Amino acid sequence: MADPDSTPDTGASSPVQYGTDAFDHALQALLRGEEEPPTARVLFHGGTRETRQQALATLTRYTTANLHQFRVPSLLNEQRMQTQNALRKAFDHAAEESALLYFDAADALFTHSHVDTPDDGEERAVPSTVEYFFDRVVAYGHAVVIALQTPRHVDWADEHAHLVVRFE
Repeated sequence: MADPDSTPDTGASSPVQYGTDAFDHALQALLRGEEEPPTARVLFHGGTRETRQQALATLTRYTTANLHQFRVPSLLNEQRMQTQNALRKAFDHAAEESALLYFDAADALFTHSHVDTPDDGEERAVPSTVEYFFDRVVAYGHAVVIALQTPRHVDWADEHAHLVVRFE
């Protein structure tokens, strides 16, 4: 199993299709480590909420950890500090239980703006929230699954993932 601070190298550059033998093989290879529960960062790309939930159920078969699910838009607030506080609480509470974290609709992180951001600085604020989120993802010592729909967001985030799972 990869160290959570190491650079992922388990297929982040070549997505696997959900529901295939390649998916099963990649998931088993990723979760075969000695750690319990395993540290893994997985990106779900595309698909319906139902198919992502099915894939999440498959993933949970490999761990005894609790599952904490969040729809990212529910964690976003008007003020950047409130958003970061909500994200921090989500990660900290899950860490207390060594839970598997699932963030659905994570594209909202890339498009959300805060009222405390000056008009000319809006472009700087969104990356700071996204970077804060992914810093927490990388530092989290257990499995994290992030669902994204937009290909450019997946391209940006895949450097932080061990496995990218594509849904049709």
